[in-house]
Amino acid sequence: MKFIPGLESAETSGFGCYIIFSENERSIAVNQRGIPFLDSSPEINDTTDKAADKLFIGTVDCKNCTVLSFKEKIDLPSALEWTEFITVFRAMDGERQFPLSQAKQLLEWSRTHRFCGACAARTVKSETENAYHCPDCKEAWYPVIAPAVITRITRGDEILLAHNVNFPEGLYSHVAGFVDPGENLEQTVRREVMEEVGLEVENLRFFDSQSWPMPHSLMLAFTAECTDPDAVPIPDGKEIDDAKWFTRETMPEIPSTGSIAGRMLMDYRDRH
Repeated sequence: MKFIPGLESAETSGFGCYIIFSENERSIAVNQRGIPFLDSSPEINDTTDKAADKLFIGTVDCKNCTVLSFKEKIDLPSALEWTEFITVFRAMDGERQFPLSQAKQLLEWSRTHRFCGACAARTVKSETENAYHCPDCKEAWYPVIAPAVITRITRGDEILLAHNVNFPEGLYSHVAGFVDPGENLEQTVRREVMEEVGLEVENLRFFDSQSWPMPHSLMLAFTAECTDPDAVPIPDGKEIDDAKWFTRETMPEIPSTGSIAGRMLMDYRDRH
């Protein structure tokens, strides 16, 4: 699949397509194959005027792509159904995640920046860039991107995995957290690891990155090593309620490969 972002409709030979959200982008419409990129149809075209938000994001496989968001779940054509956005997103590969991530983040940004955060005047959407401008105080408001680090910690053949209090029972993953003002990424890694599991790490290496639109994070993945053979993780009891050293043979339930956390864990498995 090829996605080309854009602010204006392009001249294309293909019919248009839609991405349809509801409930503040928590739900998304998919077809019978679970695909959220929906070809234009009379039934969908008739609903566009009822959408709370409507925006153009570019072309998907040479089709102009329009995103619709409804406050509540509307009745869909019989061939479509509503499903959880995060479930669909995790099932997509990186190419298909790109337009979904952009669509969701731009909708959330549009909904939360209709008024100026400096003077409370009504903002105006720019026609030349993704920005809302304030006609009174001249402030410009761009899409919010919140950088966060996620760190795979190893000790020889062992890997540290933690259970976040918000995870389902039995699901473990890497230590993660948002970048604080003034920090560089390496400082964030060391702080988050110390705060959440009480360990010191070294030999930091960048692994990969992923847009994570829940609601507007950019995940920056690192690997790190704990060189203390006797180090015991101490969960902070707030975000993390359990953390343990595992081996390839003893690993618990892990995230899907649709997330960067899952990809790092599969990489660990392949290496060991």
